[in-house]
Amino acid sequence: MTDEREVFEKVEAQVRALTGYTAVRSIPKGFSFERKYLLSCGDAKRYLLRIAPLSDPGVLPYKLAEFEVIRQLRNYSSLVPGAHAFGTSDDGSLCFMVLDFMEGTDGEAALGGLALQDQYRLGVQAGRELKRLHAMPAPKDLPDWPGAVSAKYARKAAAFDAQSLRPPGIDRARLSRYIRENISCIHGAGRTFLHGDYHPANLIVRDGRLTGIIDFNRHDWGDPVHDFLKMAFFTRAISIPFSVGQIDGYHEGPVPALFWKGYAVYCALTIVLDLLWAHDYARKSGLPGEIGRSEARVRRVYADHQALRWTSRAGTGSTRDEGAFRRERRGGAGSVFFCNRQENSGCCRGR
Repeated sequence: MTDEREVFEKVEAQVRALTGYTAVRSIPKGFSFERKYLLSCGDAKRYLLRIAPLSDPGVLPYKLAEFEVIRQLRNYSSLVPGAHAFGTSDDGSLCFMVLDFMEGTDGEAALGGLALQDQYRLGVQAGRELKRLHAMPAPKDLPDWPGAVSAKYARKAAAFDAQSLRPPGIDRARLSRYIRENISCIHGAGRTFLHGDYHPANLIVRDGRLTGIIDFNRHDWGDPVHDFLKMAFFTRAISIPFSVGQIDGYHEGPVPALFWKGYAVYCALTIVLDLLWAHDYARKSGLPGEIGRSEARVRRVYADHQALRWTSRAGTGSTRDEGAFRRERRGGAGSVFFCNRQENSGCCRGR
């Protein structure tokens, strides 16, 4: 993309007419190749401006759909930012959207300063809000979900192999066998709105409470269990109590065994996808450090699920999988924090 100032200038007049902003600041955080800006107005109102390059014909309809989804989601959760305007640059090379700026701190940063009980409570709130988002039904006439998941995995696995990539410390044959023998458990899953990137870095916290949900640019329509995937790859490394709370807040009672079966299958499917994404991102951004972070993530996920040995058929192992993501090494060598429902877990439940 062209330099940042040139990008902003292409939509500056339209955005000023829409918002009347008096100050602008770039927001460099995030992994997408979109440009983000904080717009401040004289009346203390602040907006988020997102600008995306229209690099291929599919981008504009997807971004327009994203804007419409954000607008509709306000009917389901008050923590979704208001969606105010969508447009394109005069030369047709960019599109932009203007959203409410959600005041507060991202959850990843906020959790480190909270007591375990408060991390759990925040997770409960996050789970309840995710449930509200999932109340938005999927459009009709979408492609079959299991077929779409299988096709995506086959396509990404082929690209992974074509680049001669190797998953570090992971038995690829065992992993593939587990997927093949258990993927049937996602057949018949319901289909709803999916945030696609629901983890603490995309949640806004203020005064110890969840006050915003952001970054809908990976939204999709599918099995609600899929939206817990980022718990395995990101959230559990940030806060086990929050992860437990997210599960509890979402289900408000016993967690169905089918949830854990689907969760394990989606984790297995995503190991290859995460590594491939990291290599692609490193190539496009020129920042190779993400490859090492991805390798650490997938090793952790694989180790977490070693209780299943990635060989159990979908009809077994759900209780062990429930405990897998609840282990966290803390402090000195060998100390382990367990947060299992079958154990005394009052430390993170606030009881």
